[in-house]
Amino acid sequence: MKFKLRQMEIFRAVMITGTISGAARMLFISQPAVSKLLSHTETNLRLKLFHRSKGKLIPTPEAHNLFNEVNQVYEAALKVDAFAENLSANPSGKVHICCSPSLGLDVIPSALQLFSEKYPDTKIHFHTTLIQDIPLELLSRKSDIAISVLPVEHPNLAVETLIRGKMVCAVPQAHPFATRPEISLHDLQDQKLILYSRQIPFGQLLNMSAEKHGVAFSPIIEVPRAELACSLVSKNVGIAIVDQFSVGNQLWRNLVVRPLAEDISIKVSLIESKFDNPSTETTNFKTILKKYLKQTYASA
Repeated sequence: MKFKLRQMEIFRAVMITGTISGAARMLFISQPAVSKLLSHTETNLRLKLFHRSKGKLIPTPEAHNLFNEVNQVYEAALKVDAFAENLSANPSGKVHICCSPSLGLDVIPSALQLFSEKYPDTKIHFHTTLIQDIPLELLSRKSDIAISVLPVEHPNLAVETLIRGKMVCAVPQAHPFATRPEISLHDLQDQKLILYSRQIPFGQLLNMSAEKHGVAFSPIIEVPRAELACSLVSKNVGIAIVDQFSVGNQLWRNLVVRPLAEDISIKVSLIESKFDNPSTETTNFKTILKKYLKQTYASA
């Protein structure tokens, strides 16, 4: 290895401070040590990295290019250092969780509340992600576990169905449909509709169901996520068709949930990489999540 980590550190410090003395102060070492290592680096790499001018070091174009690469290595080293420190300071570990946006409104936060109460020392990293991005999240190990409200298929992912759900109507509280026991797709044809964009999985699911039942929709607004649709419904803009998990637990004011006459089913699935063995923390969360879903929703 011609360019060792210590040499990278010296080079980076000189690039940042612009002087030998500045780099020495930054790294808490002597100026001769910086000069010697910098000279040795240039010799080893067979590159002229700096021009000396009036006590300052002027980086060459090669130095600027090299600095970009070195900075990436340095940032990666900091992450490793932080990870090692976290292992020491946090023996209970950490769990990385991602989920579909609609599950991030109530379902997963409710399960995480129970989890954090039982395992207060376990750190949690939680975020929502698009369904199509879940494979990359898991296979790149950005997340330990994913929970999706629509199917995710990949040969290297293990998928377990947890519960089944349905698409429902979100209706403004003052709308005449708010008192109906159920609403059909045909009832919605002449209404102001807020629907998912046709390009996304939820939009494709609704389009297939509409075609199956001979219904054609002309939404006044298309949205990418359920919370946007529900927010618009609560403002009396129109009626939306969303998954039942995005409107649970009285999340929205001025919004009434009504069943659809047609059965448009969805499945909540737990997804993991086949290449990884789940950590104790991940297993603990899975146990609590399954128990919460079983108690709160109909079991699969």
